[in-house]
Amino acid sequence: MNIVNIKRFTASGYVAFLLGCTGLVAVISLDKWYWGAGILTEAPPDFSPEYTLRSITIFISMVAIFWSLISNRGTARPEISAGTRLEKASILGVLTISSVFVAIFIFKPATFSTLSLEDNLIEWASAILLFGSSITVALSFLQSRNIARTPRGTQLSAALLSLLFFVMAMEEVSWLQRVLGIETPKEFHANIQLEINLHNFYTNPIENIYYFGAFLFLVMLPFFRFLFPAISNNNYLRIFVARPFIAVIGSTACAYNFDMWNIIFTQIAFFCSLLVLITFFLLGPNRNDKKVILLAILIAVFSQIQFLENGELFVRSWEITEYREFFIPLTLFIYSLDMFIYMKRLRLTEKNPKLKGAPQPNVERQTL
Repeated sequence: MNIVNIKRFTASGYVAFLLGCTGLVAVISLDKWYWGAGILTEAPPDFSPEYTLRSITIFISMVAIFWSLISNRGTARPEISAGTRLEKASILGVLTISSVFVAIFIFKPATFSTLSLEDNLIEWASAILLFGSSITVALSFLQSRNIARTPRGTQLSAALLSLLFFVMAMEEVSWLQRVLGIETPKEFHANIQLEINLHNFYTNPIENIYYFGAFLFLVMLPFFRFLFPAISNNNYLRIFVARPFIAVIGSTACAYNFDMWNIIFTQIAFFCSLLVLITFFLLGPNRNDKKVILLAILIAVFSQIQFLENGELFVRSWEITEYREFFIPLTLFIYSLDMFIYMKRLRLTEKNPKLKGAPQPNVERQTL
C-alpha cells in the first residue's frame, strides 16, 4: 500500500482528539469515584443502562480520536493489496481458526473448556508459538550480523526481542516445572497458582498489561505505520514496527473477552481494533481486500457478541483468556516470520546488487 500523506492537525482535529481523551478520562474517574470499582476489576459483563452508556462513551471517544487522525490524512488513497502468500495465508488462516473456536464454544462448550485447561492444546500451542517467535527473531538477529552497516542498536533490539519472547514462552509453561516434576520452592508459595512463574504473583495487573501491550504492538503500531509515512521511511522502525496486515490478524485476540469486558482497557482495545479494520475497509480500493477485511470485521463482532451473551456456557469464567493468549502468540509468530523474510531479503540484496531494483514489499510497497 502506498503510505498515506498526513497533513498537520486542523483545529477540528485537535478538538476531536481532546474530546475523545476527555471522554476516556471521565469514564476512568466515574469508575473510581462514582461506581467505586477498581479500574482492573474483573466481573461478569454489566449491561445495565449506566454501563451501556459507559460503553457508548468509550466507543464515541475512540471514534473522535480516530477521526482526528484520519481526517488529517492527505488526499492520496492507499493501495491495499494482499500481495504475498504469507499475508493471504495468515489472515485467512487466523480467521478460520477463530471461526472454529467460536463454533466449538457455541456447540461444544465442554470441549471449549477442556482445550483451555493447564497442559492442554491451547496452552502448549501458545508456548510453542512463543518459542517459535523467539527462534525466528534470533535468526533475524543472525541475518542482521551478516548485513554490512547494520546498526548495533538494531542488532541489540532483535536480540532483546528474541529473549523477551523466550521468557514469555517459559512463563507460559511455568519454566517447565510440571514437565520436569519440580516442586514449588518456598519463595513461590505466594504465587496464586503455586507455580514457578512471575506473572501469577500479580496476575490481574500483569494480565492487563500483557493484553493491552499486545494490542498496542500488534494493532495500533501497524495502523500508525499505515497512516504515518515516516515510520516506513525509518530503517529501524521499518524492521520492528509490524506491517499493516498484522493489525488485521492482531485484532482477532481483541474480540475474546468475557470476565474482563467491564475493564476500560479491554473495551478500548476491542473498539479500536474494529475502527482499525473499518478504516482499512473504507480506504482500500481493492475489492478482494475489502472482502477479507469485511470478513474479519464480521467474525470479530460475531465472536464478541457470542462470548458476552452466552456467559453461561463457560465452565470457568476466565477460560476465554486462554484463547486470547493463544491468538497473541500466533500473531507474534507471524510478525516474527515477516521480520525474518525482510531481513533475509536485505541480505540477498546486499549479496546480489541486481536485486536492488526488484520490488520489495516491505519497503517500497506496503501491503495488507
